[in-house]
Amino acid sequence: MKKGSAHIVTLVQLLILCAMFSTAFMVSRGFFNDLLTAKQYGLEICALFGAVLLTLTLPFKRQIKFTKADGLVVLFVLWHLLSELLSDAPYSSYSKTLFNTLLWSLIYVFVRNQSAGPLFHWGGVSLFLLIALGQAGLGLMQLYGFSPSHHALFSITGTFHNPGPFSGFVASALPMALGIIAFPTLVMDASKTINANHPVLLSVFFRVLAWTTLIAVAFVLPPAQSRAAWIAGTVGCLFVLTCHPVFKSFWHSLKNKLHSFSIPMRVLCLFAILLVVLVIGFGLYTMKKGSADGRVLIWQVTSQLIKQKPITGHGSGAFAALYMNEQANWFEAGKGTETQSMVAGSPEAPFNEVLKLWLEKGLLAVVLAGALLYFLLRNKSLPAASSWQADQDQEQSFAGPVPNIGVKGSLIALLVFSFFSYPFAISSFVLQLVFLAALLAGASKTILTIKGRKAILFTLPFAMAILVVSIHYYPHRKEHYQAMSVWHEAERWYNFRAYQAAVETYKKALPELNTNGLFLQMYGKALSMTEKHEESNKVLILAQKYLSSQIIQNTLGDNHKALGNFEAAEKAYRKSSLMIPSSLLPKYLSAKLFIESDQPNKARLLAEDILNSPIKVESSATKEIIREMKKNLDTEE
Repeated sequence: MKKGSAHIVTLVQLLILCAMFSTAFMVSRGFFNDLLTAKQYGLEICALFGAVLLTLTLPFKRQIKFTKADGLVVLFVLWHLLSELLSDAPYSSYSKTLFNTLLWSLIYVFVRNQSAGPLFHWGGVSLFLLIALGQAGLGLMQLYGFSPSHHALFSITGTFHNPGPFSGFVASALPMALGIIAFPTLVMDASKTINANHPVLLSVFFRVLAWTTLIAVAFVLPPAQSRAAWIAGTVGCLFVLTCHPVFKSFWHSLKNKLHSFSIPMRVLCLFAILLVVLVIGFGLYTMKKGSADGRVLIWQVTSQLIKQKPITGHGSGAFAALYMNEQANWFEAGKGTETQSMVAGSPEAPFNEVLKLWLEKGLLAVVLAGALLYFLLRNKSLPAASSWQADQDQEQSFAGPVPNIGVKGSLIALLVFSFFSYPFAISSFVLQLVFLAALLAGASKTILTIKGRKAILFTLPFAMAILVVSIHYYPHRKEHYQAMSVWHEAERWYNFRAYQAAVETYKKALPELNTNGLFLQMYGKALSMTEKHEESNKVLILAQKYLSSQIIQNTLGDNHKALGNFEAAEKAYRKSSLMIPSSLLPKYLSAKLFIESDQPNKARLLAEDILNSPIKVESSATKEIIREMKKNLDTEE
């Protein structure tokens, strides 16, 4: 491929990458759970253009180089798909898992295709910073009332559903910005390589962008109050600083000075450092103690599920399908403390992506992911010669190393944030992860090189496969998003208490969403509200295959009670109560059941239990429950 044509292709790739990153700002397309679904929808559209570009350009590649990182990515993808086939109780549609795997693999190849080129590398880094800067700016506007947030309880959310994901998203840009600021010489060298005519202007642009992003993110993170993002940004920035020559010199002199101290003085210094770390950690813990205790509970319960299938995992969607049932078992076995009873809730994720990966894909997936990260982070430079698909003209245009310290720092920040949150349930975060990994993958050791005709024999079938898969999945994804629009409409009918209209609308989306546990739960609830109790139970029993929740148990209890199956109703209410011990609703429903089934002793004991229970969140509903329980006890007396 000629030099001019290569530059045009790179610019087109950057435009598509810009569109991909910009999907983080999508908030409304008329879908259910629009803040997340709209972002995924936009990304898939952009990926389609990326697929077309790859189909047109891959056959013209003269050389293909696979690195160790590429090989581990392939192994991880293969195990990700194979583990689903080995799962004896699938909790998610295999077609959905296959599509998501192919989508992110396509984006990895799209970025990897030009990852070593200086124009694409620095263009991608600039886009990464610009999107974070845009989110930080929006967060500041929300803070000062110039723009509405997307959550009634929080003033800062960006285009996300709460401050947590927003903070993690912008914090991941801090190390990358700091890397540009801390290494101006390398930035100037890269600027000369990209544009020899105006290197100073280009260097100034990178540095101004980095400083602006750093300042904006630093201003917006404290009021967002996400401890996970603070820790992630700090760790990523510390990594960048430790790579700086000034720090290395300082560390070397510090070690020499420490060696000159006596052993008691060294112990005292170590104790002082540990004390500072403990004080900071305790401060972060007490800042949101209930949230921290809740996450510890989630990790403990998740570990119980991991013990059941530690090597191969339970399969995709296992957390949603199994967690609340296991939490009920945890409290039924008496393992839960009083504090845990109060902080227990109904989490959508384990707030730790490593635990989730281990739970769903097993220890093998964790080992593969760890090995991949090792090879991504251990490299010192990103030479063009290690490009996964390098043209000769591209290699000639870029002989020097691309500094990737900031890229590594951002990857570390993203990973640290994932230890305390659920970023990879959101497409914008997965895009960040894949982008950073693909940029770094070329620096690991080359294990296979394909040249000449052999390269064409590989790339041409690969390009055709991308085209065929894209054509195959396009109508399926179109039907999926049509169903998501119908779901959104059904939810609106339900919120207006037009339950019959909601049921009719839910039914239209059922063929496409019949493996979505949340959809089935909401459909079953709507059927119960229209007094179609038997039909509701059928839908809810199906829902339990993909989702365990208190709402499902409460609705099953209501249905069984209406059908006169009091024993089954009592069992469902009791399970609901064990899922979240501090919740008064299932106890209240059980008490009403005992009254209506002429079991006054059980009703009185449960009423006393409710009145003696601490109230987690006081509301009009809890006040009404307590008032009615007091009235029932007074009536009995």
